[in-house]
Amino acid sequence: MNRRYFFILGIGFVFLMQTLVFALIPPPPVNQNMGVYDTLFANLTENNCRGCHASGVPDTHHLLVPAGRYSCTNCHPVLPDGSGITLIRDCIKCHDTTFNGMTIRRPHHETQAALDRHCKTCHGSVVDDYDDGHYIPTYPPSNMTPDTKFKVVNQTSGRKWGGCESCHEQDLTASPFIASNNKTHHRLGNLSGFRNNDNTKCTICHDLHNATYGSDSIRYCERCHSYNSLHNIQWDIANTTTTGGYGHLGPNDCQGCHAWYVAGSLAPGADLIVPSIGSLSTNNVLEGQATAVTIYGDDFVTTVDGVTRSSVVVVAKGTNIVTITPTSISHYKIDVTIPALNKGLYSIYALKDGNMESNRRPLVSAPNMIISSARKVNSTTVTITGSGFGTYDPAYKDFVNVTINEGSAIRSIQITSWSDTLINVMSTDAMTGDTATVNSVYGTGSAQVTN
Repeated sequence: MNRRYFFILGIGFVFLMQTLVFALIPPPPVNQNMGVYDTLFANLTENNCRGCHASGVPDTHHLLVPAGRYSCTNCHPVLPDGSGITLIRDCIKCHDTTFNGMTIRRPHHETQAALDRHCKTCHGSVVDDYDDGHYIPTYPPSNMTPDTKFKVVNQTSGRKWGGCESCHEQDLTASPFIASNNKTHHRLGNLSGFRNNDNTKCTICHDLHNATYGSDSIRYCERCHSYNSLHNIQWDIANTTTTGGYGHLGPNDCQGCHAWYVAGSLAPGADLIVPSIGSLSTNNVLEGQATAVTIYGDDFVTTVDGVTRSSVVVVAKGTNIVTITPTSISHYKIDVTIPALNKGLYSIYALKDGNMESNRRPLVSAPNMIISSARKVNSTTVTITGSGFGTYDPAYKDFVNVTINEGSAIRSIQITSWSDTLINVMSTDAMTGDTATVNSVYGTGSAQVTN
């Protein structure tokens, strides 16, 4: 009798402690460093944009200068009194509006890849492309099928169970703020239909007429959030596998999506955890030069049930990709040597086990500004040759320019032509032995003037 009493008391104590543990775990949102930040792309400052674009923002725009449509003054007009330039730190001031005579599209969900619903282009394997042939169940949802919102709420902790909101909840105190599922999914540009009042596009996420399962069925979410991609997401698996509510996958996380149903310690596909890149040691490499880069993040290497899955590094530009084997790799860090690249904007990501892609980071290959020679070809002309001079905008003569001096004596000059490899300067007092300096968008270099 006493033994049975203590056995029942022990079960009650374990249940009480488990309830207390859940009560002490605050409701998520899910960690926002996993590849998809649950916010609205409106009124974002440059600092917030760097969460995805790192330090590549200005370099990306500078690479557009030779394209013809954009010059420096399109985005950074010189102030009327000539004292400086206008610096816009709110990206939405230019994008999604008319700015300085230009109509600039939204930079994210108005891209062709987004309109084609090829989400993995930017977000990696935390989501799916709608037409990639991934598995979507055809059987009717059951009690254990996740709800698009939630099924039950723990009244003590406030934690929601049984659906997406168990992890994806609004947090207006975060920076950038975390928006609700409804707001983030209904602000997908033209993809949602709201941008151009075309409600036929609503069927991408909702079956509005003759719905098989209902307009908000999980089956429609699975067009971009499949069974596999959801089961393969885990934020910091090394530290959260025993903590309920802080990841999509782990011994105690099944209930988050499946209410109180526990299918086992690990769900199918758990051995392929999606890697995540947090930052790079540098987002800029010199054109034509191999560069050592360190990549910081999570889940680059994971071992489950004795099987180790490891990542390689992929550098991509359009359909051209270069796969690189790391020189060293750990769970949190990859050391890799990026091979010599041509000038341009690239993306870099980790690819684990040939299947799971991390989120992508920008990688800018910019030319090394080199002066080969500065020659006085006649009494009034100095010709400067080299590479990486970029382009010249007279409105920016205080920042992009040429100077010729002999010690503290500054020569009078006038730039008559400027190309990426050749600059001609008119000067009536420049002499051999002077120092010619070129300040370009890609850097600064000097050379001695010769005959």
